[in-house]
Amino acid sequence: MSINGIGNYTAYTNLFSGMYSNNGAAKKNTAADLQALMKKVDEVRSPEYQKKLKAQIESGFSDNGEIGTVSSEMKLGEAAKTLRKSAAELSSMSLEDIKDKDTLVKKVTAFAESYNSAIDAMGKSDSVDALRSGLSMTNAVKTYSGAFSRMGIKVGSDNKLTVNEETLRAADDKAVSSMIRSSYSPVSRIADKAEAISKAAVNKAQTTAFQNMMYGNSSGNKSLYSGYNTFASSFLGTFFDSYM
Repeated sequence: MSINGIGNYTAYTNLFSGMYSNNGAAKKNTAADLQALMKKVDEVRSPEYQKKLKAQIESGFSDNGEIGTVSSEMKLGEAAKTLRKSAAELSSMSLEDIKDKDTLVKKVTAFAESYNSAIDAMGKSDSVDALRSGLSMTNAVKTYSGAFSRMGIKVGSDNKLTVNEETLRAADDKAVSSMIRSSYSPVSRIADKAEAISKAAVNKAQTTAFQNMMYGNSSGNKSLYSGYNTFASSFLGTFFDSYM
């Protein structure tokens, strides 16, 4: 996902829509406000600014245990990406691969570990889209908890997975295959949800990073743009959505 297109065609409009409050009241429109904002257009569209934004996203911000920071959203994006990869590798196993119990245990264990990491990372996200996909994923896993249990994967009350190697090795090969191999299998569904979670989390990280750079973070510090009026803010957001 590029920095230029933060994720959808209204991202900038939404971002700038709240940049005009002044003690709860909108300010009057002024040419100076609009001119000052438009000067920012050239800066934001410049390669130097985009490099700076990308560098901040890649390095992350210190989350200090907080929810919804650039760092926490990027960590969720990476965790979900890893989960998708491990789920895809598991679902691509052939029946012959499944009969190789050492290979099966290795791939199932990697899948469970990546799933648990994604669950942990979701606890620090405030992306509505990522959390919605995460809830759908955990509900699907709960629905198949009985079948997972029979192949040695226990679904805990905390939504995390625990692998019983002995049970997994003794599980029926065809039963395991039905759980992981088809495009409609629970593991394939998890891979799809993980991809959605990753995209949503990265999108939120990019938006948050841009917001922090434009007018500060949520610490209460005033920024250069905190007092601009409704018209100027909306105009600039629409401009970015159309041309970035």
